[in-house]
Amino acid sequence: MLEVRKTAIAFEEEELMELARIIIDHNEKEAAVFLKKSVYDKIVHSQQGKLKSHLDTSGSPVEMFQRGR
Repeated sequence: MLEVRKTAIAFEEEELMELARIIIDHNEKEAAVFLKKSVYDKIVHSQQGKLKSHLDTSGSPVEMFQRGR
């Protein structure tokens, strides 16, 4: 499970050219593949070792909800 927080990722020149081509071509299938490979996978990689399970909680779920976590 991803930790929900602000994340910045960098694109290589090739990725930016691919993104421009996908947008120009209006290619939805390639857009989904690009998002998975160049965005989601990079975010997951940046959070390696920092991921938290939804089962790892301190306190009861009610207490966490009340605290806004």
